[in-house]
Amino acid sequence: MVLVDVKMLSGFTPVMSSIEELENSGQVMKSEFKNDHVLFYLENVSTAKSFTLSVEQINHVANIQPSPVMVYNYYEKDEYALASYNINSVSVSQ
Repeated sequence: MVLVDVKMLSGFTPVMSSIEELENSGQVMKSEFKNDHVLFYLENVSTAKSFTLSVEQINHVANIQPSPVMVYNYYEKDEYALASYNINSVSVSQ
């Protein structure tokens, strides 16, 4: 089992419906949101995978810094990859 741990950017929160869509589509087995982190549980990752998590800004924060994304083997935590992300473009929906 593989975990994808996405730390939220300062001032942002996940759009829960986008998480539900990922679960309902079978792209992720399970997800959790706690302590500003979204955890995605995936069965096995033998090839490249991608999915989209929508977030919304709930507080204005100046100079938002990148946040980490960690991917690791649930059973062998020393097998991991680390990256970061930031907001490069913003779309507003009403």
